[in-house]
Amino acid sequence: MVLEMKKGDAEVAQVEAVIVALKEEAAQPGQLSAVIEKMLAHEKTYRLQADFSATPRFCVAILSVLHRAADWKGINEHIVLLSKRRAQLKQALGAMVKEAMSYVDKAPTLAVKTELIETLNTVTSGKIFVEVEKARLTRMLAKIKEEEGKVEEAAEIMQEVAVETYGALSKHEKIFFIEEQVRLCLDKKDFIRAQILSRKINPKAFDEIVKADKKAAVAAAQKAGEDVSQMDLDSVALSAEEAKKEEKQKNAGVDHADGYFEETDPSIPPVPELKLKYYHLMIRYHSHSNEYLEICRCYQNLMECEGVKEGAPTWTPVLKKVVWFVALAPYDSMQQSLMHTIAKDSKLSDLPLHKQLMKQFTTKEIIHWDTLAAAFESEMAAEADIFGGAEGEKRRADLRLRVIEHNLLVIGAYYSRISLARLAELLCLPGEETEKHLSDLVTSKKVSAKIDRPGGVVDFRTKAQGADWLLNAWVGKIDKLLSTLDKSNHLIHKEAMAHKVSLD
Repeated sequence: MVLEMKKGDAEVAQVEAVIVALKEEAAQPGQLSAVIEKMLAHEKTYRLQADFSATPRFCVAILSVLHRAADWKGINEHIVLLSKRRAQLKQALGAMVKEAMSYVDKAPTLAVKTELIETLNTVTSGKIFVEVEKARLTRMLAKIKEEEGKVEEAAEIMQEVAVETYGALSKHEKIFFIEEQVRLCLDKKDFIRAQILSRKINPKAFDEIVKADKKAAVAAAQKAGEDVSQMDLDSVALSAEEAKKEEKQKNAGVDHADGYFEETDPSIPPVPELKLKYYHLMIRYHSHSNEYLEICRCYQNLMECEGVKEGAPTWTPVLKKVVWFVALAPYDSMQQSLMHTIAKDSKLSDLPLHKQLMKQFTTKEIIHWDTLAAAFESEMAAEADIFGGAEGEKRRADLRLRVIEHNLLVIGAYYSRISLARLAELLCLPGEETEKHLSDLVTSKKVSAKIDRPGGVVDFRTKAQGADWLLNAWVGKIDKLLSTLDKSNHLIHKEAMAHKVSLD
């Protein structure tokens, strides 16, 4: 075995010596074409012998010689030529692509750079062993198109790659790629595709990646014999569910490989930044359809992110947005639960006005819109991204609608019957507008009421009775009727037997 290794090393050294000699010859004037021909001949010889050590070296050497001569057209031509050669080895193609990718940033012009990336994209297309390079090249090309102002073209290029199916790509890099896909879809106003792509990211994955990285760091430190007592060991401790899963794998009959992952591209931002970016993208998406409750949840998750939760200057503006968006969200059980949770947050004590807003919406008392608008005018003016811009007027109108909705629910809780005139007076609204808002709440089943228009009275004692309730009521009445009939039949037979009377 030792002799074989020595023999292999000797052959590799011989190949390296030939390549160095050919490179020196290529440096002589007018010798480039002749040297390339010699290298192609050597590459053919080793390729047909299936020598996966020498063949990649000659492929890389050919590109290196052409790059030193600044022959960018020749680089593109030889990449295509070598990739299409009969019985070309995977190792050779992979090494050639990696070598060519190192030239991308050295291209003299944008046109040359784009052409090289497109050539490499063509070569790597459909080849699973260079899928990582394919994903990175796609991202480079999309970035160039975006910088040129061709956002739609950049989005289409990114969407061609289903990066979640790339097994060799690390989870960290996959998340970044999908986030870029979502961002470009949002930039070109394709909100449906943005939603589909965003569902490929599980928010739990961010914490899993951080935990796995810390675990790997601890394992590496222990292997190196370093002291790990000062490291954050609690963060890598397994949860009950993870421990159960690991125990199950340990007791299984087969060993499952964890898989091989390429090193994450160093240009990709760290996981905490990706987490922040993800929630900002989700806020952009939900803002399009004014899904206030979902926006509020995104801001709540932002408060738990690194870089935000550390100090009051960072989480204060986020908490303000949480308060405003939960107040803007339409009334339902989830909204009420979230609002009461936020109202109990100890951090609100540093924001007295926002705490007062939450108290008003969680207390069964009528809120006067004019008073509230005057009290929070400066705060609303400060929140330009909520109450400013094209959506500002609509959101002010939505807040007013939430106040009316809250007041109607409060009145419904305290009154069983009330005149329309008195209801309008309590709401500080005209009669027609009062009736409209009440009808909307009844239609959406948020409140149960009947309006006697001739009498001008609203009855809150009625209960909303849907189809299920009616069916259950009918079944109950039928059961009661059949039970009564059965009991009557039994009593009749009892009387007949007592008086010895025939019923025939």
